[in-house]
Amino acid sequence: MVAAAELERWRTVLARLQRGPVPQGEEFELCREVVAAAPRTAEGRTAARTLLEGAMADAATSIADAQEIMRLLKAAGRGDLDLADILPSR
Repeated sequence: MVAAAELERWRTVLARLQRGPVPQGEEFELCREVVAAAPRTAEGRTAARTLLEGAMADAATSIADAQEIMRLLKAAGRGDLDLADILPSR
């Protein structure tokens, strides 16, 4: 189970990624559009995961954000978190 404080931190990190500029590139701009248009769909969750993974590969990602993203991805990988839980409701 994920604590409410963690969910809020992860929502904040994802919101930062949605605003950009990290990660950079056309693929990530498309992901931002998908997350904004259809956040709680399978496509929205996939787009969010792509943004998170892209941020891990982008050298411009802050160390603090990278640490939170790794915790978030690990929780999702264990099944403790559904990415829809941190996506905006629209």
